[in-house]
Amino acid sequence: MNHPNASKQPPQLRTAAVLVCVLALALFALWRFTRPEPAEGVKTVTVEVVHSDGTQAEFTYQTDLAYLGELLTREGLISGSDSAYGLFVDTVDGETADYAADGGWWRLTCGGEDAETGADSVPLEDGGVYGWVYTTG
Repeated sequence: MNHPNASKQPPQLRTAAVLVCVLALALFALWRFTRPEPAEGVKTVTVEVVHSDGTQAEFTYQTDLAYLGELLTREGLISGSDSAYGLFVDTVDGETADYAADGGWWRLTCGGEDAETGADSVPLEDGGVYGWVYTTG
């Protein structure tokens, strides 16, 4: 015979679950309303690539797209795999980073500073300079 309270959760556990849900919704709303918005209209942007051997390449694009990831994927400059966090970029300008072989990965920069988000969430700005640097370690 089952005890009548056997399937009930303790009130503290239910309260904690509700608080976690409310906090998650609040953080999502904060992110959604404070993220930078892309510039509208046609923009000219520059993408600088530093390869593992130190060679550099520069690409200039004119686009009306809103986000860096969409532009560079469409142009064929980057590729990777979709993840829960967006596009995981493993190939830039034909060079694939192999973390298992040399600890290599592609570091994204915006205006010379490390990006705070993935390429999918970087808004394009007219005159913006974005970079991909092959990084090890």
